[in-house]
Amino acid sequence: MNYSFMLSHLSLRLLIVYVALFYAATSAWAGPVACGERPISLAFYEYGFFYYEDAQHKAHGIDKDVVDELIKRSGCKFETEVKSRARIWADLANGDLDMSVSGIQNAERDRFAWFAPYLTMKNYAIVKARHASKIHNANDFISMKSLQFGVVQAFKHGQEQDRWLDQLRRDERVQESPDVETIFRKLKEGRVDAMFSQPPAYRKKILDSGMQKDLVIQDWTPAEKGVPLGLILAKSRFSNADAKKWRALIRDMRYDGTLKRIYNRYLPTNEAKKLLE
Repeated sequence: MNYSFMLSHLSLRLLIVYVALFYAATSAWAGPVACGERPISLAFYEYGFFYYEDAQHKAHGIDKDVVDELIKRSGCKFETEVKSRARIWADLANGDLDMSVSGIQNAERDRFAWFAPYLTMKNYAIVKARHASKIHNANDFISMKSLQFGVVQAFKHGQEQDRWLDQLRRDERVQESPDVETIFRKLKEGRVDAMFSQPPAYRKKILDSGMQKDLVIQDWTPAEKGVPLGLILAKSRFSNADAKKWRALIRDMRYDGTLKRIYNRYLPTNEAKKLLE
């Protein structure tokens, strides 16, 4: 009889049992989320591959898939709708909305909402391909005096990128537009030569506009980390303890690979991976 083999086999089985009991105890401590007596009201906003509707008006997108998974895992009833981002923030603040998606946390929003991040994101430079051999960073773009840069009005890109844009504005080389759609149209028409955008936004816009061969993606701020975006929970509906349990659901989705699978449906592998960083 091989006692060494039996002891090793027994040790392995004990380890598996221990891990299973530990995970069960941790999950039990986290507990199920509190659904409440009425359905949870949640609003999406249309933005690139975060949320969009196809020609048959069927909804798709990263946020849609994340919420579908949360509904399945929580067992809660939801009532969903699509609103503008401005309306969403106002409704969360005044208690007319319980949840929303892919929101950025700041001090002002901390007054009325909890956050449960599920991705990080940064802005990349979208450059016309015909200029890409001469442009590798923002300073290269600034040195090419004839080129124009497109931005969405009042949009903040981060300290470093906004500092470059201020210099371009002084030279009257920035074209302000009301939305991303307008800037991509200007890119296609040659009225601007570059812009900043985020992977779930620019991937869909490039696909929709048929400009896959006309644009190049560049990282002009390689040292800059992504900004966390996540589920937004109104404090009018959820307590801090409630928010922790929703965060636990999202954490499980990260650990079991669900978030990775969702991001890979919409983005190239390297960009999907960066959303998880």
